Amino acid sequence: MEWIRLPSNEKQNTIGEFLEGDRVSLVPLHKEHLDLYTKWRNRPKVRRLARSNLPTTKEDLEKFLEPKNIRIMDNFYFEIFHKKDEKPIGDAGFNKIEWIDKRGDIGLAIGEPEYWRQGYATEATELLLRYAFNELNLNKITATIYSPNIGSYICAEKVGLKLEARLEKDAYIEGKYVDNLIYRIFKDEWIEKNKTN
Repeated sequence: MEWIRLPSNEKQNTIGEFLEGDRVSLVPLHKEHLDLYTKWRNRPKVRRLARSNLPTTKEDLEKFLEPKNIRIMDNFYFEIFHKKDEKPIGDAGFNKIEWIDKRGDIGLAIGEPEYWRQGYATEATELLLRYAFNELNLNKITATIYSPNIGSYICAEKVGLKLEARLEKDAYIEGKYVDNLIYRIFKDEWIEKNKTN
């Protein structure tokens, strides 16, 4: 993850959307929300399927999110900002982009439980796909999901991703081995799907 810099004197709900949706927008990560990001990563129901097995401190997260001295950024995240309630509710972005191959892997988490199962993850994923294919000119997007994470693979299928591979007993979660599901969508599939929407 990388910080996308913001002017320090601007409020979160007035910086403008980077990627605008109907109910949520994706906006740059904000250093003033480090406590909130840390809370999300340590929340038991969030971290168990994100495979965050060790506690995260605010300092750990700040160090992890600081810009690296690299030539090409290959991973970055956004806040998922709830427009009506004017508050951040999660994060979404790119875990890894292979620029030469035009391939990227996406990830997302709704950190606030009161916003679960209401379609916000689906809308945020659609914004990521639109950005990936229309602006970054990527050709393939993948999402890696552990099999107990039913909500995530329902979301993936809803936006058009298809199961490409199943790695059996690939992760150890809550005392048992579970499968790792790799979903994918190609740019031409996304374009075709969105012709009718």
